[in-house]
Amino acid sequence: PSSKAPLSGPARRQNRSFDKERKSFAPAPMTSNQASTSSTAAAEVAQQSPQSLRTCYPPIEPYHSSSLKVSDIHTLYYEESGNPNGKPVLFLHGGPGGGCDPSHRQFFDPAAYRIILYDQRGCGRSTPHACLDENTTWHLVADIERLREHLNINKWMIFG
Repeated sequence: PSSKAPLSGPARRQNRSFDKERKSFAPAPMTSNQASTSSTAAAEVAQQSPQSLRTCYPPIEPYHSSSLKVSDIHTLYYEESGNPNGKPVLFLHGGPGGGCDPSHRQFFDPAAYRIILYDQRGCGRSTPHACLDENTTWHLVADIERLREHLNINKWMIFG
């Protein structure tokens, strides 16, 4: 008897089935054509050194940096680098208390992306530093939307 239960919904759409014995989702069996394509791609990745898979893009400088007043208390620092006409991507730094670092620009291909870094309320180069007044998750979400509108961006990718 099969230990795999038939699926519907998201798991079926992802071409996976639930393995009752392992209590996890498992990939559905591949056709011979899928297996051949998958093996070829895996071989190409295996030929690359582990170091080359972890290499970031070279350091770059921003082409624009500024600040955006988002409340009577808070002003955000932001910067743009990469391709001004590229696909917009917003980098979210860790927090609380963190901030953007020049190395964060290196996660993205500068020829393909309009890279936007910003420091959240109370962090990094945003002012006032370490201020927790008017600094909630909902304020931070509203700030991201305000920055998107300020930069005249319709849609963007969020990374972080």
